[in-house]
Amino acid sequence: MSPYPMDPAEARGPMRIVLTTYPDAESARRETGRILRARLAACVDLTPIDSEYWWRGELTRAREVLVSFKTVPKFVGALFRAIGRTHPYEVPWIAEVDVHRAHPAYLRYLAKVLDPASPPPPLGGGPTHPGARRGRGGRSPARTRAPHRLRSTRTRTHR
Repeated sequence: MSPYPMDPAEARGPMRIVLTTYPDAESARRETGRILRARLAACVDLTPIDSEYWWRGELTRAREVLVSFKTVPKFVGALFRAIGRTHPYEVPWIAEVDVHRAHPAYLRYLAKVLDPASPPPPLGGGPTHPGARRGRGGRSPARTRAPHRLRSTRTRTHR
């Protein structure tokens, strides 16, 4: 059993990015097409990268393709399984990134493409991260205020 949890307790954002690497663009395109047709992700980005890693006791360098799958929380498990079933690597790197905040129009796009029966995602007003304040009085993370300075209750005299 791994000491690392598979389901992070603090993941709360409205969308997820699932990352993995493939050995070449051809295999990446074949697999991303399959996943897009299954509607497990709404969008994928393929980026050529240079990787360095330890493999079987030796430092290895390789050209790879980094794939970013953009999806919603409810499809992450199925997406992990779909990638893992056909991944060409013996030990594939598959990781999830919890996106705490995304542009509202993009969230609506994700919902429309992946889960049209779901209610639209909430727009603004809610917490943007696990420690955010809730309810009335909560401020947008983009706004800040100077610290409150107490004023003296004594009357000042001018000389």
